[in-house]
Amino acid sequence: MTAFETGDRTSNTPVAVEGPHGPVRLKWHKLRRHLTEAPFKRSNLALGWQLGASLEIDLLATADSRFAVLHDATLGPSTTGRGRVARMPIAATRGLFHRDAAGAPDPDAPVLSLTELVAPLRTLPRAPSAILQLDLKLLQGQRLPDAAIADAAAAVAGLGDAIIVGSHHLDDARRLVAAIPGARLGYDPMLAVSRQPTLRDPERLLRHIERRRLGVSLAYLRFDAILAAERQGFPLARRLLDLGIETDAWTVNPGRIGIDTILRTLMEANVRQVTTDAPGAIFAAVSF
Repeated sequence: MTAFETGDRTSNTPVAVEGPHGPVRLKWHKLRRHLTEAPFKRSNLALGWQLGASLEIDLLATADSRFAVLHDATLGPSTTGRGRVARMPIAATRGLFHRDAAGAPDPDAPVLSLTELVAPLRTLPRAPSAILQLDLKLLQGQRLPDAAIADAAAAVAGLGDAIIVGSHHLDDARRLVAAIPGARLGYDPMLAVSRQPTLRDPERLLRHIERRRLGVSLAYLRFDAILAAERQGFPLARRLLDLGIETDAWTVNPGRIGIDTILRTLMEANVRQVTTDAPGAIFAAVSF
């Protein structure tokens, strides 16, 4: 089991592990390499892009239909700001910073628009395996404005073959993917599962995804949903692969009891990607 070779020999942050069915990507959740660091660090984006990592950033539309790289609907307490993102223009986020696990603002993690965060990627060498997931967040009942789609499309113009748009909100994600030539589509059905308890049955969940599979290349599933399916003898991730859909297991971090068993089960279940805030620690915990 080895980390993939990368262009930067000074970094030991892994981008994948060898599982029993081939390589499994380790996605850097919110661009994190370590559990306690601030999210969306510019240096981690640049590093992962050059190493060939699978990277993830969250997007929220502001009041003026620009995309800010933020996870939560409110600025506090995860950033140095306050207020609801959907009610403020992008300019109101200027000068704000994301906080680390101790609450300290990180100067390497300013609150940025999507345009600002990805702009440096155009001048950096990209490893062929590098992927940038745009995790589209929408408030309940909110429809993505056409102007926000145009903003995202302009922000990532020329980078489309490295982009995958993932979301609970498949219709809006489809609209965004359609505006980004070369981009791929991912679907996270776990919000639907929370609203329809019958979807906890893995066969019903498979059928739910199958009915929506047009253009979908990746399914984002809570890792415990995959474990539950395996315990029931239903090979959910393998059945999705039969449909041409890879599975991402989210979010797996160190410190859980039985983490080595969890990871072994996920790898044997044939997930193709594991989302984590600590790729180095997860890499170290995998053993075959």
